Amino acid sequence: MWSKDAARECYGCLAWTRILVLSALLLGGCGDRENILVIEQPTAVHAITQASFAPDPSVNVQPGKVIATLKSGEMAKAIGVYHGQDHDGFKVKLHDGTEGIIIAGDTFTVTSR
Repeated sequence: MWSKDAARECYGCLAWTRILVLSALLLGGCGDRENILVIEQPTAVHAITQASFAPDPSVNVQPGKVIATLKSGEMAKAIGVYHGQDHDGFKVKLHDGTEGIIIAGDTFTVTSR
């Protein structure tokens, strides 16, 4: 039987694998297709804040306060991949034009259209 540490490590590897696959889908794309996050569970959208401590400007973004909560069935357009110091996720644009960050997790799926 697996120990809690081994299970946690395996879950971490699976999460990173999922992030890498989703990143490839977003960055590689298929021509003019949009990548959409389809929300499966209530999901927080965080404000985008700048982190002054990051030495590399490409990771100079941190999730801020919650600016919206998306419900099951709602969608958000993925416009970038976020690799932070403590979290990974997606920069999204909501239907009203608001941009924010959704932290990567099991609360959504990515689809193209």
